[in-house]
Amino acid sequence: MESTAGLAGDRAIGARLGAGALAAGWAVLFFGLIDLSVSVVPSAYPEFARFIVLEASWGLLYTVLVPAPLVAWAVRPVPWVGPQVVGIAAAVLVSGVAAQAWGQVVVALLVTACAAFPRMWRPGPRWSFRPLVTQPVYWPVTILSTVAAVGAVVHAAQVLEQARSGEPDDNTWGLMHLPMQAAFALGVAVAAAVAVLALANGAAGWWFAIVPPAACAIWFGVVSATHPEHVGSLGLLAGRGVAGWGIAILVAQWITGRAAVRARARRAD
Repeated sequence: MESTAGLAGDRAIGARLGAGALAAGWAVLFFGLIDLSVSVVPSAYPEFARFIVLEASWGLLYTVLVPAPLVAWAVRPVPWVGPQVVGIAAAVLVSGVAAQAWGQVVVALLVTACAAFPRMWRPGPRWSFRPLVTQPVYWPVTILSTVAAVGAVVHAAQVLEQARSGEPDDNTWGLMHLPMQAAFALGVAVAAAVAVLALANGAAGWWFAIVPPAACAIWFGVVSATHPEHVGSLGLLAGRGVAGWGIAILVAQWITGRAAVRARARRAD
């Protein structure tokens, strides 16, 4: 059975409503939904056609990657949400500092503040990395998350170099999209790593923790593959690969998780 650690906040109605409100704020006030819609119905936004990949990464970051864990916690407090949100904030921070995009650093602090609900950390998750290394059942998701980390660092370095070279870019609230796309790439990898760690330690809600990063990878990969020449694109082959990675880790997380649950049940008998 899943661990019940982290569910003590089930009655924290005010905090849960607050988390839901913050999720909506990122998606609406920070133009997450608008930017994501550019990649869904580009014909409705011809003025942003050349930035469609950048719009997709911004939209996914602030419509899915940041809000989805907050919504999950609003529905049912689980222990992986705080670490995942803080990990994404760290990705935004690191990319902002690397690009000397100081407004993005402020955004990173705002994302971090979304994980400041005290009940989100009580009791704190006590997780071990050992199962990921010592138990073969977890090796597929461990390998996939490692691949994501390496790929994210490579892509982040590429788009940050584009930003430094003066590549034409779009901006929202005075924030440039290329540095934010670097944050998106790193954020997907970090969120996936937290999801895999939650799975390996039987944290409640492990099955949903992988959904935001996997969904982001799938759609970003599709947009990159269909717009290989646009600024920020991964290209045709890499785009397909990233979309495939998203599907693979989603399936691997579910299969591994069910196998782990059955194994823990047998040990408990």
